[in-house]
Amino acid sequence: MSEDRFRSAQKAGRPLYNAWLTLNSPYAIELVAKAGWDCVTIDQQHGLGGHSEMVACLTAAKAARLPALVRVADNDMGLVGRALDAGAQGVICPLIESLDDAADFIRAVKYPPQGMRSWGPYRARLEFEGDYFSIANGWTIACAQVETRGALEALDDILSLEGLDMICLGPNDLSVALTGRLDIRAPEVADAMTLVLNKAKQHGVIAFVFANDVEFARDAVKAGWDMVAVGSDASWLGATAAEMKRKASE
Repeated sequence: MSEDRFRSAQKAGRPLYNAWLTLNSPYAIELVAKAGWDCVTIDQQHGLGGHSEMVACLTAAKAARLPALVRVADNDMGLVGRALDAGAQGVICPLIESLDDAADFIRAVKYPPQGMRSWGPYRARLEFEGDYFSIANGWTIACAQVETRGALEALDDILSLEGLDMICLGPNDLSVALTGRLDIRAPEVADAMTLVLNKAKQHGVIAFVFANDVEFARDAVKAGWDMVAVGSDASWLGATAAEMKRKASE
């Protein structure tokens, strides 16, 4: 069986650094693996490409020995199942706002009797010797994204659900929901982050946060978040390109 890096790192208290990829390029996955990132997210909500690009990225992630999550575009059983069947260990679902939203999502991730995932793991089963079905529910990651007032209000109920393995806090959308502006350092966002982190720890759920910049990421790791993303491949490329142009033209 492949290493379950997400759960083993949580148990060891070792933070994971997640490379958040929106360009959906297999070559980008090879580059972040070489650079030493721990795992990847392939963004199918706000990223480029469709199903074929996702499969290519998951193939590259397996070759690079990087555990992979896919953020789907919507809380849709078909999209969730396609990502898992293609080899994603876990799925991030955006805009989870209620207990019912979270329960529907978990049913899409887990096989019966825990859920309603349909059988057909054409790439997923290649990770394992023997019976994939018997281990799949304990291997897959159901990650609900917290980015609305509704999610905060239903947080305890959501985190109590059997089969919810990870929570991902999206500070950009959450800041808009709480303050009406994009401000990830607003006091309201800081309070929400503390609440989500503490509740996740109480429920034994992996706590994942997206950070726009390195300073925000460092503070999150110091606070005890289990996993942090630091920007995205598109933001890295844009920032580095601008800095190189600036230095070259001095």
